[in-house]
Amino acid sequence: MNKRDALDLANLNSRMKILIIKPSSLGDVIHSLRVVSVMRKKLAGAQIHWVIRKGLEQIIEASGIIDRHFLFERGEGARKFLKLGGALRAERYDYVLDLQGLLRSSALGFLSRCKRRYGRADGREFSTFFHEGLGPPSRKSRMHAIERLTPFLEPFDIDSGGDRMSLSFPAAITNESIEAVRQSGSPQVILFPESRRPEKVWPHFLDLAEKISSSGLAEVVVCGNEHGPEWPGTIDLRGQIALNELPKLVEQATLVVSNDSAPLHLASAMNKPVVGLFGPTEHQRYGPYPAQEKQSVAISSGGSSMESLRVDEVFDRIKEMAAL
Repeated sequence: MNKRDALDLANLNSRMKILIIKPSSLGDVIHSLRVVSVMRKKLAGAQIHWVIRKGLEQIIEASGIIDRHFLFERGEGARKFLKLGGALRAERYDYVLDLQGLLRSSALGFLSRCKRRYGRADGREFSTFFHEGLGPPSRKSRMHAIERLTPFLEPFDIDSGGDRMSLSFPAAITNESIEAVRQSGSPQVILFPESRRPEKVWPHFLDLAEKISSSGLAEVVVCGNEHGPEWPGTIDLRGQIALNELPKLVEQATLVVSNDSAPLHLASAMNKPVVGLFGPTEHQRYGPYPAQEKQSVAISSGGSSMESLRVDEVFDRIKEMAAL
């Protein structure tokens, strides 16, 4: 950053308006929130707005970081898309940051008519024609997903070094089921057996739940979007927890066990002990962050199938974590 840019940034700090374009997915939004949390600390006087996919807005509202959000409704046609672009243009942003890296997200940045537009250098679908690229131009390296986003701090001369980029979700809410579990006072292992991608789902969560429950190690809480058959010996909250309530549930966990999915990233962001289960995706890129922490463990099947991950192997790691 040259002296003129530094001076401009200092003058803008108290009245700066920044737009984050990151509509989806939930896990990626949580990664982005961690990076934007550093921005929020350093640019206290700025307004930070966000374009988020409809249905995910509760998580950024719960974060307490974002001043305003705009809903992106995919598949609603060009008219709504252009209307959203017009609403963004009316805000007169000083900076637009496209963390999504797709044609539709970069086009929204272009429609905002903001002069300082930054996006991912590894953007797809010709998105890089619409912004100045930040970060590595290739997706081939085993760089963690969060580290691919930290270059978006560079236009503000912010160094993320030493900041764990934790999230606290001060605006999250609770419900009766969460409060009932909280009041039990027992150690709780929360299992998240779902994933948007079937190939990332470990098929042995029920066996693990039974093993933990019978061992007396902790109460077992199972959580997810879909109701399903009864899991004996567990507190089953599937289908009962809204997105803006999820941080309150994770907050009280002794340990979280999850596939490579949004709850894993949420637990990691909230500094909760977490065991992440991986197969077709690489834990070096998508595992708990920072890596190499005692309270964050990634177990990989080493291949495309999750079937080969043994229940005993996962249970032994849970016992080790519970002893910390």
